[in-house]
Amino acid sequence: MSFYSDFAEYYEEVFPFEEPVYEFLLERLPDGGRVLDVGCGTGDYCGKLTGAGLDAVGIDLDPEMIAAARLRHSGLEFHAMDMLGVGALDGPFAGAFCIGNVISHITHGELDTFLSDLASLLVPGAPWVMQLVNWDYLLTKESHRFPDVPIRDGKIVFERRYPSIDEENVTFVTRLQGRDEAVFEGAIELHPLCTEKCVRLHEKRGFLMLDHLGSFRGKGFEPGVPSSSIFVFRAPEA
Repeated sequence: MSFYSDFAEYYEEVFPFEEPVYEFLLERLPDGGRVLDVGCGTGDYCGKLTGAGLDAVGIDLDPEMIAAARLRHSGLEFHAMDMLGVGALDGPFAGAFCIGNVISHITHGELDTFLSDLASLLVPGAPWVMQLVNWDYLLTKESHRFPDVPIRDGKIVFERRYPSIDEENVTFVTRLQGRDEAVFEGAIELHPLCTEKCVRLHEKRGFLMLDHLGSFRGKGFEPGVPSSSIFVFRAPEA
């Protein structure tokens, strides 16, 4: 996926490791066993969780991200693969997580298939943590621009926006803007997933929602404000 391969060099600067995210995962995931990071990027959460006693396995569609993950965290298990191929992994897993709006890259039908495969990989009752943008809020807007993120002492600015929003498809446009010209520009289609639809798809596959939050610091979810949408589910018991 060239969209992310071209962006891989800047990934850690734009999306750095965040301690509150790690602490949240550490609290919600089991104390030991194998856990799966879906959309692991350069693998830093896998590295930290493995250092805390878990056996973290990371998958990411982009081979450049996986190459960086293997370089940064040698000895850990990483796979360059589509999340829709998750059923090919060897289970079981004691928990799984997917952060950073990764799930929005697949259609609702594909998510249904993914959840079916994930349920078969997880031990009964295992936690499944999933983060999205707050689509409940965004679907009330015609367009949206996220706050700019300056990197490299302000010499480059990361810009991201949804130029138009509808219920089925949203074009995600990103740009790394230098002082004189764009360093990188890209666009990819996303698939909005509101709370009601997300919960319904999970319940269809036997998952039970345990919590729904607006931030990794524990703030409650509010559908009418811009925020994260963080779900904690429990895998089917049988």
